[in-house]
Formats: sequence, structure tokens, C-alpha cells
Amino acid sequence: MDTTPRRGSPHGARCLRCLCLALLLVALAPGLAWSDGSVEEFWPEVDVWLRLSPAWRVSLFVPISENLETHYREGNLILQADYAWGRTGRLRAARLIDENRVEALNAWMVRWGYLGGRSLGDEGAQYTERTIFGELHARTPIKGDLLVTQRLRVDLRWLGDDADASSRWRYRLQVEKEIAARRFSFVPYANVEFYYDSRYETVNRIRAMGGTSVVRSKRFALEANWTYQHDTRSSVTNLDALNLILHVFFEKRHAEEPASARGMAWPAD
Repeated sequence: MDTTPRRGSPHGARCLRCLCLALLLVALAPGLAWSDGSVEEFWPEVDVWLRLSPAWRVSLFVPISENLETHYREGNLILQADYAWGRTGRLRAARLIDENRVEALNAWMVRWGYLGGRSLGDEGAQYTERTIFGELHARTPIKGDLLVTQRLRVDLRWLGDDADASSRWRYRLQVEKEIAARRFSFVPYANVEFYYDSRYETVNRIRAMGGTSVVRSKRFALEANWTYQHDTRSSVTNLDALNLILHVFFEKRHAEEPASARGMAWPAD
């Protein structure tokens, strides 16, 4: 019997590299081409995570957006729960939480939650939103220690005083890679997302994002990214935003999670 290890197809490896390169170019090119004349915003955010078990996690997100020119602000409160399962078959090291532990990455995750939003300073006169959403994440490690994540999200939205709900379908493709440097861990990532809105019956929004998360301890992490958004049905066609996020982690004592469950970049909203 031939016991020689079989290597992956060179053509397949080239295709994977081309996929990652194409994703990065797609994510960065729109902002370079359309950034002139766009609205600029600042998006500070605090995310709190509580791990209940190796598979279950709940979280609370509090994002705020501010137009840097008009100082118009919107705030959101997001409650959600995650369940992860399955194995990819490829091993990954822990993110400095336990440098000697290696775990298989969960291949699938489902998330569902609720979003409440309103404009700030005017008691929600300009903007209010209530949304119930569900997500499916498929995570695939590839050569070069890269992680490719596909996310499909469905939103059921009530905007303003409208009693009728609209739906929005969102597909996001993301590439990320963990880099250890001394006692810090960096996870640079890039993604591109497409929005289909039932109100317009078309793909009306494309969002591209690039950034990194930084972690030194298991309790806190910082994340920063630049976001470009092009919307054909909004009064703001082109938008550039700087997003700064503080992540705070908690877990129950019995919730000994797989190392990879905490590792890699957290899904961006």
C-alpha cells in the first residue's frame, strides 16, 4: 500500500490564492474609486459576550453611528444567541489563551437575535427600527492559515411607524488570518457583503470592510476597521466609516470552550 502523503492539487491551491486575492481587491476597490464626495461617519461600539457552554454563547452589542459633518447620531441595541457545531478537520492553535492547546474549528454556526434602533437626540423622530434576524455561518480553513467564512443573514424589519414588515437578505464573504506577535494576537480581515431589500426588489447595497482585531488577554479585545458602503436607494449613496469596537468576554466556570471558538475575528455587523 502506498503510504506517501498526498499533496493538494497545485491548481486547487492557485485557485484558493486567487479567491483570497479577488476578495481583497473587491473589498478595497470600491472605496478607492468612490470615496470622493462620500459621507464620513464614526461608529464606536461595545460588544459583551457570555459563553454558556462549548457550543452556546449569548451577546449584547451597543453600536452608535455619528455623521462627522452634521453630528446626526443613531444608536442600536442588539441581543443575540449563537450555537456552533461540526468540525472542519483542520486543526488551529488557541489565541494565546492556552498556547499549548490545539482544537478543531467548528465548521458551522447559527445565530438569531433582535435589533432595536433609533435616532438619538430627537426621540427617534428621524429613524426607528425593530428587526428580528437569523444567520448561518460556514467556516472553512484553507492553506496559509487563512479562514474563509460565508454568512447568510435574513432580516425581518419594521421601519418607522410602518406596521408592515420588510425583509432583507444579506450575503457576506470574509477572509481572515491570525498573526501572533510577542504576547499579542492580531487578526486582520477583509470582507464584502451584498444586501437584497424586498422594498426595492433588488440588490441595493454593497458593503466592503477591512480591519483587524487585537487581543492580549482572554477578557478584553479591541477591533478597528474601515467600512465603505454604496447604496443605490439611500439619500447617502457613498459612505466611509471608521468602526472602533471594545469586546468584553465572560464565561461560566463549566463552559470550557474549544480554543478556536474564541479565536479568529468576530463577525462584524
